[in-house]
Amino acid sequence: MKILFICEYVTGGGYIKKKIPKKLFQQATLILKSLLNDFNKIPNTKIIYTWDSRFKKFKDYKNTKCFFIKKNSVNKWKELIKKSDFFFPIAPETEKSLIKLIKLNNSKKVISNKISAIKKTTSKYETYKFFKKNSIPTLKTFCSKNKINYDIYEKWVVKPDDGAGCEKNYIFDDKKKLSNFLNNNKNFIAQPLVKGSSYSANVILINKKTKILNFNKQIIFYKKNKIIFNGTRFIKKIPLQNSIKNKIKFISKKMPGLNSFFGIDFIIFKKKYYFLEINPRITTSYKNIKKNIKIKTAKKILNTL
Repeated sequence: MKILFICEYVTGGGYIKKKIPKKLFQQATLILKSLLNDFNKIPNTKIIYTWDSRFKKFKDYKNTKCFFIKKNSVNKWKELIKKSDFFFPIAPETEKSLIKLIKLNNSKKVISNKISAIKKTTSKYETYKFFKKNSIPTLKTFCSKNKINYDIYEKWVVKPDDGAGCEKNYIFDDKKKLSNFLNNNKNFIAQPLVKGSSYSANVILINKKTKILNFNKQIIFYKKNKIIFNGTRFIKKIPLQNSIKNKIKFISKKMPGLNSFFGIDFIIFKKKYYFLEINPRITTSYKNIKKNIKIKTAKKILNTL
């Protein structure tokens, strides 16, 4: 029997010494439950994972074993990596958490995109430059070092360059306030506010072949000066679908190091689409894939090895 270590950073002890934002914990728990449920269906596979001991744990699935983290998560993770045949690290890109987690592995088969791709896609500004270089439709993006052309749009979105979800996303309609914010807060980017329809796609690469698993509608709210992300829902068909599929396949070929599971975010506005981010990891929309019963996602993820 093969042992698979699913190491979900947020629920599994990565925040053991600090408070976890409620929304982040809920989303991470959703990801972990979906993965445990899917991989549990693969014969001759035992799943091990860790859990932050400060929180009540959900009921376990069969063929799984949980290890509780009380203080030093890294030492326990290293110990479990040695015991496992496969290592599946999941973490936000923020503060290089995903890269640090992957680097704990030194010999086991790791389910992940290459670090080179993670480094580039972790930065929203670097991703923007990649899109521009390859003539992929995207929104004009400025980092704090750039001089912003305020004449493009009246309202702007500011977000952390390495942020996940809508964490610390702010809306500005005052040029002076926006300029002051960027001067006083490093590692943020600014984009014009385009209130189109927000979507994401889950994608997997197996033997360099791109498989788009599903599309998701992102549930977004605008509240005063903030953007609120309230999850995703499965959607069978989206506008401009064939063109978007072709662009996603093109992106997966052009971005060096994408060789496993990843997500990609885009918006559709006035019959045009704009790509925004590449997430080099499992996201909360993973749960929607099972609604397409023809896809056995867990087996496909293992096949990336």
